[in-house]
Order: sequence, then structure tokens, then C-alpha cells
Amino acid sequence: MPNVPRLKRGVVGTVEAIAQEIAAMAPACDTVAFITSAAAFAFVLTPLAFLLAMVTMFIEVNTLYHLSKHHASAGGYYGYVATSFGPGPAIVTGMMYPVYQIASTAAIPLYVAGIVLPGVLNYFWGIQLPGWIWIPFILTFVVVPIILAMIGIRPQMKYLRYAALTEVGFLAITSAIIIIKAPDNSLQIFNPFAWNSVYGSLFNKIGGPIAGLGLGMIFGLTSFIGYGGSAPLGEEVKRSKDITKALMLGVTIVGVVLTEVSYALTVGWGTNNMLSFSLSAIPGIIVYARYLTIAGGLLLALFAFNSAFSDSVAMQSNAGRVYFAMGREGLLPKFFAEINEKWITPAKSLAFIGVMSSILAILSGFVIGYFSGLSPLQMVTLPATSPSVINALENSFDFLTTIALVGFIVAHFINNSAVMVFFHRNKSSEKNRHDIIHLVIHYFLHYFLPALATVIFAFVLYESIIPPVFPVTQAVLFGSAILIFSVIYTIWIKIKKQEIYANIGKSVNVVEEERKERLQSR
Repeated sequence: MPNVPRLKRGVVGTVEAIAQEIAAMAPACDTVAFITSAAAFAFVLTPLAFLLAMVTMFIEVNTLYHLSKHHASAGGYYGYVATSFGPGPAIVTGMMYPVYQIASTAAIPLYVAGIVLPGVLNYFWGIQLPGWIWIPFILTFVVVPIILAMIGIRPQMKYLRYAALTEVGFLAITSAIIIIKAPDNSLQIFNPFAWNSVYGSLFNKIGGPIAGLGLGMIFGLTSFIGYGGSAPLGEEVKRSKDITKALMLGVTIVGVVLTEVSYALTVGWGTNNMLSFSLSAIPGIIVYARYLTIAGGLLLALFAFNSAFSDSVAMQSNAGRVYFAMGREGLLPKFFAEINEKWITPAKSLAFIGVMSSILAILSGFVIGYFSGLSPLQMVTLPATSPSVINALENSFDFLTTIALVGFIVAHFINNSAVMVFFHRNKSSEKNRHDIIHLVIHYFLHYFLPALATVIFAFVLYESIIPPVFPVTQAVLFGSAILIFSVIYTIWIKIKKQEIYANIGKSVNVVEEERKERLQSR
């Protein structure tokens, strides 16, 4: 494919790619938002929900490790699946990946701006903000980051490198201090059947402790949304192996830290009091202030605000690059494939992502607020710290997060299938059939682990539907509608644009380019 639009190669190193991974997963935001939402269902089992989510993502590392060794481009997962599975699954992946990036980008500013900011000002200084404050702050957390992503990869990477690494260091150290000081340390937190006397009636309302754990895992897994954030940098890294390293190290760092933090907040608040934890607007910040003074609480809040900003930069940057890759191959209008000559970024694609994220965040706030019992007028006129406003925005956050979960799970379902299909087609791994150890490792890595990750994702998705829980079930239905549209669109492309369909994922593959360069240099 001649004259293919390209992004600038060699401007991102391993450390920057890891920072992109961490920033896209936004651990400080997870601390003040996702852990609170998980506790509304899992209660004292919240650390177990995050531990299982971390284990699931460790299993998923195996999938992306193998896929990233065969493809690297701005398409990220879209390119991985095209190379390993085929054009049809790749188009569905390309359609669903930006959806969950956009939904997550919309969700985090809504929570941080609408719940955390008013809660912090009211808790520490008694300042009451008006209910409408979440709207301009959402726009700030979406629009300003997209401008940073548009003006070039270098300033974006420079900012993320320091912001992300400082963030995980702060969380790791402070949560360790809380664990040491807290009186409620107990391994029983990881036993789902040990808390019937305290939480039995609460668990029974949602189907029992396993159901509560599954619902908690929705937010455990969605706290990892952004994992794979380095994949769309495939054209801009110095070496394609930088992406593979970032994928492995990013989820390891964030997974360990989030499990540690969720445990710290649970024992810091009190294992028998997690219902009140889930009902508080800023429980994480209160725990930090309790054990680390007011300074600790305020620092966590500042890191959460910065995390929301850096997450928005990374997530919108990722989604914009995937749309860029799809645009240059004819799957989307050429508008998405245009590169700004000055900044060498897909500026128009990024602008589209920013607009969509802003609209989705604000629209969800009003619509879900209405179904939570508040009129649009009440959403802007009641105090920001009003329990009804907080409840409406928490429901909006849960709605957007679960939409993101659907896209996330679909993309990883397909990725896991892609690994199995790729190695089924490529029989080289089975050549030495007499080497039993080699064969067992081959089937374990390329079939068992991807299948296991898929089963766990399916369990979490099932728990989000059965029994129905507002607004989680509604979000799954909304996400499913987007998936159905993606499948219909894929079929239409296959029938109406056969030439485009046949060349999906083939315009750019840095891994293949590096292989040819090595052969030519010999």
C-alpha cells in the first residue's frame, strides 16, 4: 500500500511505553473511584476482587506477549488480531477497542470532578460547591489532555514519564504505611465464606458472596482498562520489543500496587464497616487522612486529579491512534487518517475522540441521573455534596465503567482466540512431538492460559447480568448493542469492500519491517 500515512518512528523508549501503560490504568483514580465502587458489591472482599483481577490480567499478559511479537503498529490490538486471526475479528476489535477507551475516558473525570473534588473541599474546609461543577471540570479533564496528545508524542511522553512513575511510587509507599498501622490485618479478607455473620444479609441481596465477588471484579478488571495502552505506540517506539516489555511490566506494577492499596483501605477503614466505606464519597482519602494526616489525604486527592488528567491523555491518545490506523486502511473515513504536518500526530482522529468522550460523559450524567431519581435541573441546582447527586454520579460512573468493561472483555476475548488460532495454524511449535515438556509448555501457554482468561472474563460478564443490577445490566445491554453494530459493519465491509477487507492490518507492521532490515544488514 503506497504512500501510507505514518507516525514518526523512534521517539518512544521502553520507560515511556511503560509510563503510557501505567497512566492509562490510572492507579490513583482507581484508588478513589474503582475501589469504592467495588466495595458497594464486594464489601470486605474488595481486596480479593482486586487480587483475582490482577491474576486474570497476569494470565492475559501471556496473550499480548505472544501477539506483540508478531505485529506492531498504531492499530494496537486491531493489528494484532489481523495478523494472528484474520480481518473479520480485527474489524470487530478495532470498533470495540476505542469504545471502551472513550467510555473509560468519560467515566473517570465524571467521578473525580463530580464526587471527589466537591467531597475533598467539603470534608477538609466545609466548602460547598454547586451541583453543576462537574460539567466544566469534566470538559477540562477531557479537552486539555486531548490538546496535549495532539501537539506531539514527545511532550506527552515527557509528562507521562514523571507523572505515572511518581504516582505508583506514592501509592506503594503510603499503602504499606497504612497496612503497618492498621489494627484489622487478617488473611480472612481473602476468604469469601468467612463473613456471613457480618455481611450475609447484604450478600444475599445480590446472590451471595461469590456473586458479590464477581460484581466487585467488574471494577477490579475495569481498573485495568488502559492495559495495552502502549500497543498503539507500535509505530513510534525505538524497537518493537519495547512494547512487549511495557505490556509485561505495566500490568505487573499496577496489579501489585492496586491489590496492596485495596487491602490497605479495607483494613484501614475497618473490615466490619465496609458498608459505610461504600456509602462514603471519598473513603480512600479519609483513610489516608486518618493514618497519614491531612497532608496524606490531600496528596492522594492531588494524585487522583493528576491521574485523571494523565489517564485522559493516554486513553484518548490510544483510541485516536487505532481510529487513525483504521482510517488509513479504508475502514473509516480518510478524515481519521490525516496527520498534522507540524506535530506528526493524527490530530483530527484525536479531536474526534475528545468530542465523543465529552458528549458521553455529560449525557450519561444527565440520563443516568434521571433514572436515579433526579431531573436535569436538580443535577445542576442541588449542592454537589448532596447524597442524591453523589448517588446519581456514582451510578453514571458505574454505567460508563461497565460499558468500558464490555468493550474490554470483547477485545480480550478476541485476543485470546487470536493466540490459539495463530498457533493452531503455525504448527512449528509442535514439530518436536517427542519432546513432552516442550509440547506441554506449548499447549499451556498458547491454549490453556488464553482459554482460562476467557472463562474468567465470561464469569465476570455473567455476574454483571444475573441477577439484574441497575445500572450495570443496562450498561451491558448498551455495550452489546455496540458489539452487534460492529459485527454488522464487519459483514458489510466484507461484502461491499472486498479489497479493503483482504488487506486489513497489512499497511504497517513494524515487526515485519525490523525482520526485513535485519536480513538486509547481513
